[in-house]
Amino acid sequence: MDKLEAVRRSIAESAGPRPAFFKDPDVDRVLAITMAVSGEVAVMAERLDTLERVLEEKQLLGREELTGYQPDPDVVAERMRWHEAFVSRVLRVVEQELEVLKKQRDT
Repeated sequence: MDKLEAVRRSIAESAGPRPAFFKDPDVDRVLAITMAVSGEVAVMAERLDTLERVLEEKQLLGREELTGYQPDPDVVAERMRWHEAFVSRVLRVVEQELEVLKKQRDT
């Protein structure tokens, strides 16, 4: 199973009402999206920091070399797939609501 399929299954298998914190449900949606992005950024920052420190400690690669890296087309394609999965995770709340609306419309 690829990463996008795992994300799609996670979305499809989510059940139950989403907690509400504000009177306006749109505010709750934006908060959910913001928190999803915040979680992703925090994990990514820690992993990147760890990677850079290990590379420098082992004298394998300096941080300045990372800045000048030019990805080849295969790397660019892989990154695009990651971006699709990332956006899907971030917009999970919206996708779930669209699914509910679609089911309601189809019935």
